[in-house]
Amino acid sequence: MAPKGKGNTTRRRFGIFARLVTLTVLFTVVIAAIVLCSSVSYLSVQTRQTSLQAAEYQLETAATSLSQRVTEVDDLVNWCTVNTTVRTYLLTSISGNLANTLYTTVQDQYNSVSVSSYIQRLLLYSSDGNGDSKFIMLGTAISQSVYLTEEKLLLLPGLDGEDTAWAAVLEDPLMQPGTVMLGIPVTATASSTSGSYTLKVYLSVSPAIITDVLRQFSLEDGASLYWVMGDTAYLVEGDSLTAISVDEIRMEADEESGATLDEGTLLYRADIDGVRCSVIACPIGVHGLYLAESIPDVPFGQLLLQLLKTMAFLVIAILFFGLLLMLLLRRLVRRPILALQRQIDTLAQGDFSVNPDIEWNHELGDVGRGINHLSQSITTLMDKRVEDEKKRMDLEYQMLQSQINPHFIYNTLNSVKWMATIQHAPGIVEMVTALARLLKSVSKSTQRLVPLERELSLLGDYFTIQRYRYGGTIVTEVKCETEERVLTDCLIPQFTLQPLAENAIFHGIEPKGCAGQLTVTVCRDGATEDILIHLTDDGVGMPPEVAANALREPSEEETQAQFRHVGLWNVHRRLQYSFGPCFGLTVESTLGVGTTVTVRLPGPRADQKNLPEGGTDS
Repeated sequence: MAPKGKGNTTRRRFGIFARLVTLTVLFTVVIAAIVLCSSVSYLSVQTRQTSLQAAEYQLETAATSLSQRVTEVDDLVNWCTVNTTVRTYLLTSISGNLANTLYTTVQDQYNSVSVSSYIQRLLLYSSDGNGDSKFIMLGTAISQSVYLTEEKLLLLPGLDGEDTAWAAVLEDPLMQPGTVMLGIPVTATASSTSGSYTLKVYLSVSPAIITDVLRQFSLEDGASLYWVMGDTAYLVEGDSLTAISVDEIRMEADEESGATLDEGTLLYRADIDGVRCSVIACPIGVHGLYLAESIPDVPFGQLLLQLLKTMAFLVIAILFFGLLLMLLLRRLVRRPILALQRQIDTLAQGDFSVNPDIEWNHELGDVGRGINHLSQSITTLMDKRVEDEKKRMDLEYQMLQSQINPHFIYNTLNSVKWMATIQHAPGIVEMVTALARLLKSVSKSTQRLVPLERELSLLGDYFTIQRYRYGGTIVTEVKCETEERVLTDCLIPQFTLQPLAENAIFHGIEPKGCAGQLTVTVCRDGATEDILIHLTDDGVGMPPEVAANALREPSEEETQAQFRHVGLWNVHRRLQYSFGPCFGLTVESTLGVGTTVTVRLPGPRADQKNLPEGGTDS
């Protein structure tokens, strides 16, 4: 077996050098992981923000062009409701030669619109409600329409109901069988002044008015373009618009700061066909129309692969410089550590001589100086231990000697008591007996905590002495409002109540100059089950500022002057030392009325076995 202390220092499975290697590797891996994750996260945010802002710029450009086209269509519809020729022919009973004039006027206005090639059907229809109806129709779809009757005209959406504008892409119901034409209906209503005629303007716009603008729109891989009308989003694919319900996309608002350039642009997160996407929507500016683009988020793993080579090089570089640092630390630290180990082994073998060679001019030198100081301290301590042992024996002898003195006092008081009995002085007998019991408790009790019953008994002896001193001008009363077991089970530091009663008599009742009363009440706090002891006097009381500072630690001058609150502070601190900061004294006083000092003690519970050392004196 290797010698104790020496063999253990030479056999190490995981020494400082191995720990340095491990910490260097762990440090390198952690730093590389942090840098990698931070870079990928930053690159992901920047890539997404760049894509969104580029898409937003394109969307706003296209939205401006689309807004102009939508406005031109709306202006044409509005013109049809306010033009004088139109209203005269269609909202009055006047006909004559106005039909040809009306057709020419409407056709001229129709041809003057730059988007006329996208207007498939422009219908002006009026009726007086009595079977008298008129209509005029223009547009690219006239040649493919069925023969028009009033019943078929009413099949057009919005013609026999509320006006609609840019709400949906619908099939035209007036096309010949086998022919399908999709259009976006825009309708408006006007009435004559008398209200007898109603004018309906129906205009069907080809979806190409939208798709032609978006034909040159540049999309990223996996991105899609949408035209949003009302609650329906239309996927733009070439020349067609495919309806998709907005509710099926499950979009969530995204309020990422700085992701968009314009405050009016909307940004969402959505799952489209199982792919997490960012959806950016730019308003057209009229009819709640939006142009939107969905951009798939770049997967985290894909960004990670892009940075993998760079991060691998970074990890190798950090590891290389970490190893260089480790070798340097080994040279600077290992040799001093070995010298310190040898000095500690010397101390373990009982050689406490000082070694100045280990006091280098750096931090390990401080450790060496500490070891040398420890060697000196051990030598000094061993010498002091011998001296302390001699002093202990002398003190023990003095304590044995001091035990003789109380017996002399008890015997003297006993003689005074019997002499007073012989001389028929019962007051002196009672006072001497009470004083003897008090002195016996002071001199013989070595326990810090006593039952509350014993403390009240000592307080009764003190009251007996004070009753004879003041000739009955001070009335004392002790009331117990709890069960009897509280008096035997509840613990209290010895001589806690006597200083409080003395303060009440000397500084509360006596300065009043007349008779007074001191009442001691024992009760239980219903909320916490703690024991409360109230000492209430009807003395002179204290000002609020004095009562507020009664429990603070007294200064040296106050202690020497024996101010009233010095004794209160002493009792308060002893209670807190014994039971904790939740217990102690509270002082309530009213100047000219009296003072109440409340002692809070822990109630008799099973956890009293955990009270501070000192126990009870039973």
